[in-house]
Amino acid sequence: MYKRIIISVILSILVIIVSLGIASYITVNDTISRSLKRRVELANTIARHADSVLENNFNRLYDISLSGGIDFKDKNWGPEKKALEIAYQYSIFSDGIFLLDRHGNMVLTYPPRLDHSVNLLSLPPVSRVIASGKPVVSDIYTVEPSRKKVIYAMVPLKDKDGEVVGIAGGEINPTNYMLNQVIRSVPSDENTFMEIVDSHGVIIASNNPNRVFTGSDHDRFLAHLIEKKESAVRRCHRCHVNEKTRNGQEERSTDVLAFSPLEMAPWGVSILQPEKDVFAPASELKKTFLFFSMVSVSVALLMAVGMSRSIVKPVHELIDATRSIASGDMSKSIGFGGVDEIGRLSSSFEVMRVKLADSLETLQQYNVELENRVSERTKEIILSRKKVENLLRKVITAQEEERKRVARGLHDETMQALSAMLMKIEMCRLYRETPSAEKIEEMRTIALKTLQDLRILIQNLRPSILDDIGLEAAIQWLLDKHLGEKGINCFLKILGEKGKRFNPYIEITLFRIIQEVIVNIARHAEAENVFVILHIGEKNVSVDIEDDGRGFDVPSALKQTEDGRGLGLLGMRERVNNLDGRLEICSSPGHGARITVHIPIYS
Repeated sequence: MYKRIIISVILSILVIIVSLGIASYITVNDTISRSLKRRVELANTIARHADSVLENNFNRLYDISLSGGIDFKDKNWGPEKKALEIAYQYSIFSDGIFLLDRHGNMVLTYPPRLDHSVNLLSLPPVSRVIASGKPVVSDIYTVEPSRKKVIYAMVPLKDKDGEVVGIAGGEINPTNYMLNQVIRSVPSDENTFMEIVDSHGVIIASNNPNRVFTGSDHDRFLAHLIEKKESAVRRCHRCHVNEKTRNGQEERSTDVLAFSPLEMAPWGVSILQPEKDVFAPASELKKTFLFFSMVSVSVALLMAVGMSRSIVKPVHELIDATRSIASGDMSKSIGFGGVDEIGRLSSSFEVMRVKLADSLETLQQYNVELENRVSERTKEIILSRKKVENLLRKVITAQEEERKRVARGLHDETMQALSAMLMKIEMCRLYRETPSAEKIEEMRTIALKTLQDLRILIQNLRPSILDDIGLEAAIQWLLDKHLGEKGINCFLKILGEKGKRFNPYIEITLFRIIQEVIVNIARHAEAENVFVILHIGEKNVSVDIEDDGRGFDVPSALKQTEDGRGLGLLGMRERVNNLDGRLEICSSPGHGARITVHIPIYS
């Protein structure tokens, strides 16, 4: 047991450590992913800011095209100069704005320059604007012989027919305040480089002024992303910055590069940051988890040893004391106690021993009581079985009585009438005389009487009106036959979908229940008015039958007696139960009666 406790505690701690390790691994990876994602989002935000700056200044160039004063043929450059002056004010085109004709010749500049009569068609951005008719922002170009760095932003000038007739362009100094403000507006540490680079990897703007106009370490990779207009984040090596190890050797640092392209220009925003700075929170989390794991294992070992020494020995003593109880000796008490768990456990065992001894005698008493209860329940089951047998016998007797009544009716009336008719026919055959009109009328009367008796007999057995017309007409027929002929006012109201047919078994069950109630009202209720409400729903059908007769005591009526009283109500209840329905009987002597039947409709 000593070893098991130690192993159990260590395994429990290991399970917790593994669980925490998995959770920490997921958390670290999630932290890394979120750190990388945040840098891509930051690069994308800076790129959108730069796009906004370029778009605002592109609109100034478009204003030149839309001003309506651009005409290269009228030799009047006043409107053109005015349009250039307006576009130049507060714009990013600090090095000037110019107009080119379709052949790339510079026709006008603002501010005016002496060397404005040059041809820029050799520049790829110029030819691309003229060919495509779309605005273009160039990479950094070096203007000879001044070696000046410049960026061209150009939009096409179109005539009223949509043909490109020239170009409105502006020169952007890469050191322009607006571009550098886009980068410097975002706070960063000294090891993080935030830069705008062109498609050749040349740095246009940077939070480190010394890196402007230098080449990026990853120009091909960035050029591919700019061309595809894709954002990306990846680990890379900072090729131009080396760190010295303890041995004095130089080692390239590993960085995280996040990049997002611009929409308005073939540029992109890159954020280069040392990997150790990006993943610093994750590294700290790993160190914390490792320290916690080591401390947890050490504490687990100490706890396992202490628990084993404090638990195993008292448990063995308690086991020896309880073996006597297991052998059936309830007289020997457990002489342990204390305030710790083992002490409380031994005290509980002593209480259990005392209660167990007391329970043996109580259990014997319970066995006697249980046998008595079983005997009583057996007697009740036998009595219930006798009641069921009696009810079945009454049902069979009622069936036989009905058969006798049918047979008696056929014998006393139908067969006698048919015998009389047969005798008259036989007399006519023997005497070979033509029957007189009176004899024919007598035979006809006998035949009609026989037919009427058979019809009444058939209707009593199962009225054809139920099969032919439906339940509503059958209920009305019962009311007219059993109540209307006795002068009792009867009222039938149909709620819901009239004329709806149900399962034949449901219809005949409802008919027999209603027939039983109406016959009882006609025989016993002495009522003057009877109300029947048939409610037809989508999933159930219910019938309310109410009379103003003398009423009856419901509990007494539901008790079956030897003379057969109560059999009708029990039969009604059995019919309703067979259909999973509900029967409600409300009545008291002198206050009439109300019977409600609810039956679900399954099909």
